[in-house]
Order: sequence, then structure tokens, then C-alpha cells
Amino acid sequence: MSRLDFTARWQGSLTGAVIGAEFGYLRATDPARFAVSTPADALGIPLEPILEPHEEPGRINHRKITPFISLGVRTYLARGGRATPEDFAEELKNDAAIAGPVFFWDGIHSVQEVLKEGMHPRLGGFGSTPSGLICAAMPAVGVYHGADPDYAYLDGVELASVAQPRLGADWAGLCAAGLAAALAPDATPESVIDTVLRLAHENNRDLFYQMNYPTRGAEWMQTASDADFAAWWLNYYGRGFGRPADHWGGVNPMAFILPLLKRYADRPELFMRLVLAPQPPTWTGEFAEGRSPYAVIGGALLGALHGAGLFPSEWRAWAEPQTAPWKPLGTVITRRLEREREAIRVLDELAAPRPGELSRLHDKVYGCILAGAIGNAMGSPVEGRFYWEIDKDYPDGITTVLEPRRLESEDDNQMAMLLTETYLERDGRPVLARHFGRTWKDRLNRDHFFAMCMGHAYDLICQGWDPRITGHWIQVTGSTVMCMEPVGIFHLADPEFAAIDATAISYMYQRGLDVAAAAMLAATVAAALKPDATVDTVLQAALDAAPRTPLRTFDRREFRTAYDYISRCLEIAGKYSDVRAVRKELCDRCLLYNMIDPLELWGFSLAMFKVAGGDVRLSAVGGTNIGRDSDTIAGRAAMLAGALNGARGVPAEWQALFKPAVLEKIRRNAGRFADLLVNRRLPRLRSRQQL
Repeated sequence: MSRLDFTARWQGSLTGAVIGAEFGYLRATDPARFAVSTPADALGIPLEPILEPHEEPGRINHRKITPFISLGVRTYLARGGRATPEDFAEELKNDAAIAGPVFFWDGIHSVQEVLKEGMHPRLGGFGSTPSGLICAAMPAVGVYHGADPDYAYLDGVELASVAQPRLGADWAGLCAAGLAAALAPDATPESVIDTVLRLAHENNRDLFYQMNYPTRGAEWMQTASDADFAAWWLNYYGRGFGRPADHWGGVNPMAFILPLLKRYADRPELFMRLVLAPQPPTWTGEFAEGRSPYAVIGGALLGALHGAGLFPSEWRAWAEPQTAPWKPLGTVITRRLEREREAIRVLDELAAPRPGELSRLHDKVYGCILAGAIGNAMGSPVEGRFYWEIDKDYPDGITTVLEPRRLESEDDNQMAMLLTETYLERDGRPVLARHFGRTWKDRLNRDHFFAMCMGHAYDLICQGWDPRITGHWIQVTGSTVMCMEPVGIFHLADPEFAAIDATAISYMYQRGLDVAAAAMLAATVAAALKPDATVDTVLQAALDAAPRTPLRTFDRREFRTAYDYISRCLEIAGKYSDVRAVRKELCDRCLLYNMIDPLELWGFSLAMFKVAGGDVRLSAVGGTNIGRDSDTIAGRAAMLAGALNGARGVPAEWQALFKPAVLEKIRRNAGRFADLLVNRRLPRLRSRQQL
């Protein structure tokens, strides 16, 4: 296959999606055209779009699903970058075109209604009936994540979950992944098929088996004539596995695309006829939008592989004008690739070998994890006390780790290690809440953690709940803030992606302000690990990631937004150079309802980091002696200082307190994480630059 310009291919993908929407509408409104006498007749079905459809008011069953394609694109344009479920929901709930009076879109209409009623976007599709319609919004996801199908799958699942339960979201994720794979510079139909099947096997075995058998069956039919292939397809697998009545809005589109892709990827007329022609085994399919999503994603795949030039000129004449408003998506993609280029530059600089020393990358990652563990252990013995109570027992302040056994037993450190291990096992690919949930299910000691928080989330996961939503019902305790630094490490120099991924992972066992604080923390770590980071740039990253939307909490607070609160903490910190002297004003002006409030502990952590000037020792001492949630405050403040300065900034006498085996495990995990960034993540980023 000749290598085409990436712009031509992603624009060809959107053109193909529109072509599929037009022919899907033809199939829905004129089913008799596709009711062929023999399978061979399907190869000659005339394909002419209904450019000026007639609708009878009060009885509209079908419309072209082009608005769903537009929904995906507009979400990225409105965001100006990587879209989140919140962005997608905002576009969906106010989409007048999708809200049109189309009977078979009523499942989506219900989602629009619950979103308008105030449903959390990440729960919008929780109880919905699975539908393939939302898959038609996935071309934009695949385009944005071109050549990175793992990330396309992740975001496809996250965005589709606004309107879909787990099954429908997985359909959408696989569609987005297939499109991203098709946009890789060396993509082939075979590479797309293999990628989709791999991701299905990793994330939903039932869908893998559903797709694998007919796809491999199509391999057996590759040498057959088109007529014989059509007979095999229309009489068996193309009909929908005998279950179209379960989902009127269509089932997994990839199950109907992959078997056709290798044979017909460069013959769009035959592809469209065969993907649309099979008759469902029950009457319901005649009235459903059923096959429109298959045609949309199929057309988008063909356009991604070959560009718009693959399609007949008469098709392009009516399809390409519809894609004109979507051209600004190119600017969003370019901006993203520029940010990835900067991340590559930073990683290359940090990974440069230093004779006789750890690379700066290894040293910074090691310092981040090591200092966090020390601060956590140091603050633990006085957790829950006010600073004046600590001063009574320790007039000169706590200046070292009082109980070294806590260096290996504290829950903050253990949770960070579990997330680190999850990233290591993913081998350079992104982590979903589902992956972290699997780690919990296999390794978490439930009795070691607070029953109303992580313990309950663990119970829900073991009961079969989707880990990406279990945190919505959990008591807020600051528990995600204490362990999200691995997300920032993975997204070194990329605070935007760090914050978005930390949000998604945090919803596994937290909600509300805990999620917001965790997102800020991950973004801040990503900034602190840069070679030219300073205390000021780290704190600015925290402010940039701080939500500026009004707080929605059970109690009334004098602070309007999280940004306002963090700004207050830092404004106070700017007055002091002594980590003990700042405590009174911080507590007088910034104390919240309880020590577990995530906004308080994160604000206090940043304040101590600032007053300490980024020094590991002073950050840990300040976080410990302020009391409240002192283990987490000291751990977070010291962790940021360790990321900024590296392991050499951690006092040697504190490092000596570790058991050798524990210290070696931390060093080894840091080294493995650094190697993962260089040997797995960096090549993935470089491959995207070929676009």
C-alpha cells in the first residue's frame, strides 16, 4: 500500500464515515433494495444516497447518523485537545440534531435527558441498553489517537460510557482502536484486524470470541469467488449470530467489519454492499438503525487505510462537503503531536547515560518514590493531631522517622507500589481503572485499608462492578491523592494527559474533590520530573490543573473553587520561610471540615513544598509537624521534592533507615519504571511523530 499523507488519510477517514452514514440510512429506509434473491445479487445492489429524504411528522423511525460522527469531532474541537467524558457529555446533552424525533434513537435521548437532569457524565450510560449508535462518534477518537490504538481504545471506552454500559462502551473502544491502527504509517488490513483482536482478548474475551471465529472463517474463504464469499457471508455470519433482537441499535460493529476488511479494504462498493446486505433473522432488525454504525466505521476504516481517493468520485462529491466543518481537527492533532515531541525531547535528555551514576531519569523517579515513602512514614505517628498537640509532645518538632517499621507498612506507599506495578505490567501501554482494579483484585489486602473507602471499593470490584465507576459511591478520604504519582511519572512532561488519566483511574475508588486533587497531583509530578523544573513551575502546574468550576460539596465553604483554595494556600506559603511558622496561618485560614478532606491535605502539601523551597528534608518535616493527615501531607510534599531533586536530595541517614531489601525494591521498581519510559513509552511516542 502506498504511503499517503496523514492529513489525507484522517480526512479520508471522516469522508468514509459520512459515506457509511448515507448508505446506512439507505439500508434503513429502503430495506427492500437489499432483500436480494440470491447472495450473488448482493454484489450488484445499487448504491445511491437519499440526499433529500422525506419525513412524515410524528412517525420518524430513521435519520442519517451523521450527527453522531459530528458529535465526536465537535467534542475535540470544543476541548481543543484530548476529550474527556465531561466534554463529551456537554456536547451530547445539548445536541439538537441527535435530539431529533427519531424513534430508534430514543436510547440516546434517554441519556440526553438524564444528563440534563444532573446525572454524572461518567455514569450516564451505566444502565442503558447497549447500542451501536454511539460507535459512530468514534472516528474522531481514532483520528486524534492515530497510530496509538491502545489510547484510542481507552478514550473510546471512556467517552462512550457517557451513553453506554460496559458492553456498548467496549464496542466503541474497539472501533476507535481499529481506526487508530488504520492510521499508522505502515497499516494494513491485517494489522488492523490483529490489533482489534488483541485488545478484545485483553479486555473482553466474549467479544474476542465473537469476532475471532468469523474473521478466521473469512480467511478460509479468501480464495473463494466473490459470489461464494457472499453466500457464506449472507447465509451465516453476516446475519448477526442469531441475536439482533437483543440490541435494536446494532451490535459490535467490528464483528461485522473484520471478516470483510482484508478482502474488500480496497473495494468500497463491494464492502458497503456486503456489510449492509445481510437480513437479520428476526423482524426487529428491519426497523432498527442496526447496520448504519457498521457502515460508518467500515467506511472510516477504508478511508483511513487508503484516503478519500479510494471512494468513487460521485460519492466524494456529496460526502466531502459534509466534512468541511471538521477540518479544524487538524489543528488539534498538530498541537498534540507538538506536545508529544516535547515529551520525547525531555525523555531523551533525562535518559542520557552518566558514567558511574544513575541517569537523571532513574534518579528522579527513584527520588520521587523514595521521598514519598519516607514522608509518609515520618508523618504517620502523629496523624490526626493538631499542630499544637504535636508541639506539646515534641517542642523542637519531629525531624526524623520515629518508627522505621512504617517505611514498609504504610498504606500510601503500598498503594503507590500497586499502581507502579500495574504500569510495569502494562509494558508501556496506558492504564485504565480496569487494569488497576485487576491488580487490586489479585493483590490487595482488603483488611489493611479503611472499610468505608478502599475496602468497600474492593468489595464492589470483586462483586463484578466495572472498576471505572466504583468510586462514585465511596466516602471521600484523600486516598487517591496518596498514590497517583505513577500516573505523573508515566506522563512525564505531559501534565494534560497525566491529569486526565489520573481522573479516570481515581474514579475506581474515589469521587469528587478526591479525584480533582489526584488529577492535580499527577499533573504536578509530570511537571516536577522535567529537567528544568523549579519550585515555581511545579506549583504553576498544580494551579493550571486546579478546577475553576464551583465546588459541589455536602457542606458550605468560603472557597468558590478548588483553584481559589489552592491559591489561598500558596499565597499564605509565600509569606514564610519556616515550615513550622506557616502552620498557624494555614490552619486559621484554610482548615476544612476534617483532616481527610483531599483539598486540605493537597493544599497543605503544596504549601509545605513551597515554604521548604523544594527541599526534601524540610518538606517532610513541615508536612509531619502540621498534623492533620500528616502522613499523606508529608508524603506528598516530600514526594514532589524528591521528583524535583532526585534521590540525591533525600538525606542519606533517612535512606539508611530502610531495610536493605525494601530499599532495593524501591530502587529496582524505579529503575524498571525508567526503563519502561525509555524502552516502551518513548518508541510509542516516536512512532506517532511519523504521522
